[in-house]
Amino acid sequence: MNTRKFWSRVKARIKEKGMTQEQVAKACGFSYGTFRNWIYKNVSLPLLYANKISKVLGVSLDYLINGQKKDDKSNSNEEVIKLLKMAEEKLRKR
Repeated sequence: MNTRKFWSRVKARIKEKGMTQEQVAKACGFSYGTFRNWIYKNVSLPLLYANKISKVLGVSLDYLINGQKKDDKSNSNEEVIKLLKMAEEKLRKR
């Protein structure tokens, strides 16, 4: 995970939601000082903590980590969909 980009997305989302870092920290159950240090030092968080932040900010964890929004399609997802469709067609032909 690129922690600088993660925290950049967190800060941008905090601003978009009109919240403060202190409000987000409190809503997640973190102390403000700890949360502020994580941001300042670009700390790589355990997924549990990152997930709490994503829920409070109303975005997916995938978005915070990879910058991918729900409606974005990654190549890997498209490949999986193609493979599933091919398998479904083969099963129908049996």
